[in-house]
Order: sequence, then structure tokens, then C-alpha cells
Amino acid sequence: MKKKTILKTMLSLLVVGAVSGNSVAQKGGKFASFNEEKDELGVTGEYTGMSDKKEYGFKFVKEAEGKLVNELYYFEKKGKEPQLKLELKESYLTKNQVKLFFKLTGNNAASYVELIEVEPGVFAQISTDYNNNGNCVPPEAKRKVTDIYAKDKSKFSTWDLETAQAKVEMIMNSLNSEKLEKVKKTLMNFDSYKNYKGKIAFAKGSHIFRNIRDNEPSEKLEWLVTKAEMGSKLGYKAYFEQPLMISHPGAWFNVTYELLGQTTDREKLRKSSTFFSKNIPQIDKYKEDFYMPGRALTDDNGADYAYLEVMRLVKDKIKEGGVYDLKVTVWAFKDGENIAPVATGTLQLEYTKGEKGSKQLLMDPTSGWIPKMEKWMDE
Repeated sequence: MKKKTILKTMLSLLVVGAVSGNSVAQKGGKFASFNEEKDELGVTGEYTGMSDKKEYGFKFVKEAEGKLVNELYYFEKKGKEPQLKLELKESYLTKNQVKLFFKLTGNNAASYVELIEVEPGVFAQISTDYNNNGNCVPPEAKRKVTDIYAKDKSKFSTWDLETAQAKVEMIMNSLNSEKLEKVKKTLMNFDSYKNYKGKIAFAKGSHIFRNIRDNEPSEKLEWLVTKAEMGSKLGYKAYFEQPLMISHPGAWFNVTYELLGQTTDREKLRKSSTFFSKNIPQIDKYKEDFYMPGRALTDDNGADYAYLEVMRLVKDKIKEGGVYDLKVTVWAFKDGENIAPVATGTLQLEYTKGEKGSKQLLMDPTSGWIPKMEKWMDE
């Protein structure tokens, strides 16, 4: 199937009659005269597309009709009017010398096309889906390089989609660093983050960790626990030194539970059976954040089946009155492996005495977590 660039697709939506069947079929215009023009960004010129080897015209326009516009005019065919006008993200240029031009491609304020200079005279074309109410997408959004444009065609010997993707991610991580330092500075005003960064905190239910506002942890230190009744309502929250997308680009989260010599691993369990695959979803969110929202071990919001599985595996080892260390580790996970721990914590679990204590919570034939787990696995 012949590849169509995102820019060409959006032109059909944004420019009435600008890209007809005839214009797509033609070989493309010649924009050699653009190379004679100079602009303060050094952008204007004739470019060749890597995917179709056609010529395109890029022209940086600082002022139009007496107004400062800072736009990139994109030409597919000769003429006075461009087929598209993209806006310059001015703050990226003034603060970081990054030349990024963007344009909303749909009516739902969610789809964007961007052009980012990866080297003087070479631009990466990027598609981005992000709901940001019509503003330029933030650095942490997912970007996919779909094409490359170069003034000098010989640049294609060193630039391909994969190389450009890596360069774009490096640029965006750099842009993120300043923003993230500000976020981290704010978070250090909250005791929970200040005391637990790189660690895991536990509480009597995941609801304890519900934030009212982003980057303003609402949990207080006195609400957190280091010891709890085995089988009772419990939740945890992982706090990170750096967001995962910065510390381990391309990774997502995994969690392991260690108890009495047994270890369960969410990702391994997900691959072990359809039952676990269905009930243990991949944790591929929160990669832009300094902490993971509160998660349930066992509470009214549900249970982590990897946690229930480690409890099931040690059921014959636990005794009334015993106190056991549960170690929880949140990992950066990539290419099928745990590559590095990003937060760890240990909680003491006490098997409380009496018929109404841990025995009922864990072993009751009807309501106990372990019988319920075994029943679910047998279904």
C-alpha cells in the first residue's frame, strides 16, 4: 500500500481543493528558488521527503499583514498560498533552541502534526494524539516519527525513522527536565513524597492515597502503616525519584511480591494463563509522573491478583500469631525483563489470633480471599 504522510492527509481536511487527486498524482513542485531566501531561523528552502522523494517548499514567515505570526508555510505545489501553515512553539525556541512547528489536524482538539528540526536542514514529521484543547502538545506526550524532510538528500544516508525517533525522544526529554524539576520541587513540600521517594508507602486501603489535585499528595504520614493485619484492607503507593519515561524510556511498570520465600511477578503471571492475563492488566500509565496513584492489595476497590497468589502459595506456612515481612517492588519493565527497581517497600503482616481475625479474612470458605482465589482459578 502506498504510504501517505500525515501532512497530506490533513491537507485534504483543512484546505478545500488544495490537494486534489491531480495534485497527489503530480510529481511535485520545484522550490529551488526558496533556497535563495534567508530567514533568521535558517529554515526556508526546498526539502525532499524521505518517503516519496518529492520536493516540498518550507518558508518561515515571521510577520504577515503587519502582525507577528512566526509560522512555517508548507508548500506541496507552486503558488503564492501554502497548503498549510504551522505555528512555532516559541517557548521551546527561546528557552531551549528547539524549532518545533505544530498544527491541529482534526476538529476534536486531539490530533496534531508536528515538524521538529533534528539537525539544521532536516525535519522530522511527527503525528501526535493528545487532548489538550487546541494548544501545542506537551513534551511528555507520545510522538511518532512518520517521515523526514531534508534540504540535502544525502542526509537520508544517516537519517531514518528510527534514528529520528531516538533524536526526537532525546529532545523531548531535555525539554521535560526543566518542567519536571519544578514539579519535583513542589512535591518536596509534601511529607509523603519527601519521605518516600524511591520507596513504597502502605495504608489501610487504597482510598487513603486519593489526590485532590495533581502533584499535591493528600496523604499524611500518620495515615501510613508499617504493620497490618493479614487479609485486611490494604493499599500502597509508589513514589519515584524520576518519572519512568526519564529514568527508563520505553519501559512500563511491573510489581513483584515476596513473602515467606515465595515470589509472584505480575508480568510473569500475565503470561502464564488466560485467567491471570484477564485479571492482571499491564501497568502502562503514570510514566510521566513522580508517583503511582494508590493501588489496592485487598480492599473495597478490588485486589491485586499477584498479591492474592503469593498469599495462596504460602497458606500452609502462615500460623496464628505469626508476623511476616511482605516485600513489594515496583520495577521498570522492558523487553520481557525487570530492568531496575524504581520503588521498594516492606510491610509486616500479622496473622492475628481468633476466629474473627486473619483466619476469617483469609480462610473463610465463603468470604476468605484464598478460597475465593482458588474458586476463580478453577472456573
